[in-house]
Amino acid sequence: MRIKHRQLEGFVKFMETGTVSAAADGMCVSQPAMSKMLAGLEMDLSLTLFRRHRKRLVPTDEAKLLFQEVRRMFASLSDIERFAQDLKAMRTGELRVVSAASIGRTLVADALADFSRANPAVKISLDVSTSVGSDVMGQNVDVGFSVTQLQQAALTTNILFHANAICIMAKNHPLATKDEIVPRDLAGESFVSFPRETRMRHIIDAVFEQHRVQREMNTEVFSSVEAIELVSRGMGVAIVEPLGLYYKFREDIAFRPFSPAIEFTFNVVLPRDRKRSALTDSFLEYLRLRVAALIDREIEQPNSGLSIRLPRSINAEDNTSGGAISLDKEGQASHALKN
Repeated sequence: MRIKHRQLEGFVKFMETGTVSAAADGMCVSQPAMSKMLAGLEMDLSLTLFRRHRKRLVPTDEAKLLFQEVRRMFASLSDIERFAQDLKAMRTGELRVVSAASIGRTLVADALADFSRANPAVKISLDVSTSVGSDVMGQNVDVGFSVTQLQQAALTTNILFHANAICIMAKNHPLATKDEIVPRDLAGESFVSFPRETRMRHIIDAVFEQHRVQREMNTEVFSSVEAIELVSRGMGVAIVEPLGLYYKFREDIAFRPFSPAIEFTFNVVLPRDRKRSALTDSFLEYLRLRVAALIDREIEQPNSGLSIRLPRSINAEDNTSGGAISLDKEGQASHALKN
């Protein structure tokens, strides 16, 4: 048994109008064609849907029950069509984001707020994680943000921007009198560090090992946000990315450039084998605008400590994130969306 959508449309039209002629007019077919359509439906369903009374078709109880079910089905189809249109117009859907804490709690959070205001019906989830690459590869999220470059073949990683680490200390700390901090300045200092298993911990530790400088390593924190809080309470010094302090300026915290430079690379991470959604593209555009605003503010406030640098070129073949940022000839932030 294979019934046709057109048969069901004709059946609904007949049940709504009450006569074959009116149903035929509503379907833009002849009356004989309408009668044939209804008879074919009866035959295909092996049900008696109509009784003939004085040359008119009278619906049976089975027809009335079928009418209710078909109307529900058509309503569901209409809902699906509306949902598809909403998806196309980005009025609904879900955007799932995973991020390293430093950028997730600052720049990404700002961009998500901007996106949400423009798309209030879209559900948003933001997870702060130390395993962004694994989360994105696991198909659990639409886009991720990392502070170190990821080399997995299943991922597309595009550089968002670079920023140098800064050394932070309490405002009244003796090191606050220096213009720049070097490894030997931190010899014997209580040092607030990132977890042992993180890549940034390894990079920072390698600098001090190279300079044969020993620090007092008594405190570990999840991210720069916690490091700032503990440093402000006199629990030591720390080397952190600059976003956290820039977003949450503290009168009780001093920061200084650290040399040799330790570069943080903020990245957009996407699954290589899955097409980006329109929602992801739209969100990445809001993120680009936030990065551009940061750069504008840094130009106005050159002592902010951010020192954001955009990637000067991105291989077009690898530009699958939709959020790749480059520099134009004037050195201004520009954006290229790949369709």
